[in-house]
Amino acid sequence: MTEILGMEMKFTVIKNEDVDKYLDDRDRSELSRILWKIEQGRYEEGKDAANTYLVVNTDEPYAPEVIAIMKDHGHWGFSEDPNQVTAQIENDTLVLNDHEG
Repeated sequence: MTEILGMEMKFTVIKNEDVDKYLDDRDRSELSRILWKIEQGRYEEGKDAANTYLVVNTDEPYAPEVIAIMKDHGHWGFSEDPNQVTAQIENDTLVLNDHEG
């Protein structure tokens, strides 16, 4: 795995194939409802409702090059953005850190 020290975990990425493979109809419906709720909140705040991202697996051999590019452009490390929520995995569960909102 590529060294990811200093990488802020700002995003949650779910592979669509995994959604289809591991979630039943009820789970997929609930996920859709949650994503819609986030989209609505972003819309109400005047933000783009649905952003598009490039995703790079840290196991890819070119990941260090991508990290270098991100560092060169100031997109690496921890931000002071109060709108960002960090999370961690504990016992196979995604845990969002407490934040004021």
